[in-house]
Amino acid sequence: MAIYETATKLANEIKSSKEYTQFKKYMQEVKKDPECEKLLTEYKLNQVKVQNFMVNDPKDKKRNLAKFESLKKKVFNNKKLSRYLNSEQQFTSMMAHINQILSQAVENDYK
Repeated sequence: MAIYETATKLANEIKSSKEYTQFKKYMQEVKKDPECEKLLTEYKLNQVKVQNFMVNDPKDKKRNLAKFESLKKKVFNNKKLSRYLNSEQQFTSMMAHINQILSQAVENDYK
């Protein structure tokens, strides 16, 4: 039972964190704007595509990289998307740090 209570407390703290509240706010802002949402989806898909081409198909690397850079410029010139992606990065970093702390705690318990 203590683990469940601790996890619930941690989840509530995460949900009330500055990183999460900003991420949620900017995500909702993007979702309300179909053009922003479409551009974000295209950007994320091309981001994955570029990563795959760099590994699997170096010949198409230059063409896909150029397309991605063009999309990246559009995305980061869009205030809503830029704020969203920055908040996403901050929230992701916070969660990675929390996961690292939890992993270390579990590892210490098993020593």
